[in-house]
Amino acid sequence: MKSQPVEFLEVVERDLRYARAFYESWQFQGAEKFQAKFRDAVAWIEWNPELFPRKYKRFRRAIIRRTYFGLYYVIEPGVTVVVAVLDLRRDPRAIRQLLNVRIEQG
Repeated sequence: MKSQPVEFLEVVERDLRYARAFYESWQFQGAEKFQAKFRDAVAWIEWNPELFPRKYKRFRRAIIRRTYFGLYYVIEPGVTVVVAVLDLRRDPRAIRQLLNVRIEQG
């Protein structure tokens, strides 16, 4: 598949604030380091959205390197939509439920 732009649901900003605060709380310049790794993951998704595996229904997951977090996204015609940035240590059932809620509200 060719590259295509990446967009984010509004609620993803809340996810990012949580992740940055988590890393800032215990790591020197943790928020900045997390943000750089997040940008790298988004760049890979933009370059080739099909690069990462489908994890649940049409949701794909890109793990943010060297963190506990992953991006969940869907591929739409002409755009890739990031639905959530979540701590992957959560219960998988809770993650699936959250993804379903967000895509319906989306």
